[in-house]
Amino acid sequence: MRRCPIFYGWWVVAAFAVTTFISTGIRHAVGPFLKPIVADLGLDRASFSLVIALSLLLYGVFMPGVGMLLDRFSVRAVSSVGTVVLVISLVLTAMVRSYWEFAVVYGVLVPLGLAGTGPVVASGIVARWFSKRRGTALSVLGSASMTGMSLLVPAVTWLIITTGWRTTYVVMAGGILVLVLPLCLWVVRDSPESVGLSADGVAPTPGAGAAPVERVSAGEALQTLAFWQLAGSFFTCGFSMSLLSAHGIPMLTDHGYSPMFASWVLGVLGGSSIGFTVMLGALSDRFGRRPVLASIYAGRILIFAGFFLVRDNPAAMLTVAVLGGMTMAGTGSMTSALTADIYGRFSVSSVFGLIFLVHQTGSALGSWLAGALFETTGGYGAAYALACLFLLGASIVALNIDRDARRIWRSAIA
Repeated sequence: MRRCPIFYGWWVVAAFAVTTFISTGIRHAVGPFLKPIVADLGLDRASFSLVIALSLLLYGVFMPGVGMLLDRFSVRAVSSVGTVVLVISLVLTAMVRSYWEFAVVYGVLVPLGLAGTGPVVASGIVARWFSKRRGTALSVLGSASMTGMSLLVPAVTWLIITTGWRTTYVVMAGGILVLVLPLCLWVVRDSPESVGLSADGVAPTPGAGAAPVERVSAGEALQTLAFWQLAGSFFTCGFSMSLLSAHGIPMLTDHGYSPMFASWVLGVLGGSSIGFTVMLGALSDRFGRRPVLASIYAGRILIFAGFFLVRDNPAAMLTVAVLGGMTMAGTGSMTSALTADIYGRFSVSSVFGLIFLVHQTGSALGSWLAGALFETTGGYGAAYALACLFLLGASIVALNIDRDARRIWRSAIA
């Protein structure tokens, strides 16, 4: 590859930032569809939440498989196929007429497409391109995720109000086809070594030969304490975030806010996280991932309490959303960066894919449980209290993630 002033890894980051922006934005934009779909298909919130829980769970189940595919096939092939599947599944979602059709299409096909364009693909490849600036690079992806939440949730809400939920899904599918597929085919590359470069753009040392590839299987990682600490804390991230993505807008409208204002609250939450995420990534490169990750989980407790407790006060709610930006996006980038630090940069796709399965198990449980508790109690208070307890535990675990896992798996391989 011809040398250029900008390290090509940053072009890979930029391409995946766009992909992650759209993929994660779609995943978080499920809340605006709840009331229209429930009304159109004659469902209740518990039934809708069950389909969303299935979608979130299968999204996680598909992730380890996608990670293994990245070890065997090129990222262009995996991400391109995932993009096409996602486009088709969104169009089919716009055509469903019954609960079971909705369950099959949105519950099974959509997560398959999202898995092929989601954070395991992006984080796994970006981690290969960077070493010293890994936290910063992965935090750019986290920032893109929250930008998707910031912009797509209000945009989707507006489209639903003006054109209907079915047309909105078709528009989303067209945007993905035009914006994401060309990047998958023409920009992304598997690793710096595949184009004659080294991580972070450092020139290869003449005569030194190729650097050894550190690759740990998911099975080997499962035998270490650090894996379960990373996965357990990330479970809490999934549980808590699913409350916002699936039930945040319905909860705020139940509390008296308009649908458009509720969507802008989530938009402001995502927007305020953009700068914070990159800043946290730079801090983690300098001071370590563990204290940064623990602080994020601890801060999210206060934000979730504010989202539930603040009523009939738009200014206070927007203040909570602005401050919440510090706690929303950094968990994924810090967890994937720690995965690369501990198990090697070529192991992120498979190991983080399994960790993400645990995350999505939390997401599925959070989405379903919130809907079930709403139907039982008439509110979301119990679900938010449980999320805050989980976040407290995750903060303690993250601060104490085992530092000996690298030595353990290297000994096992030897």
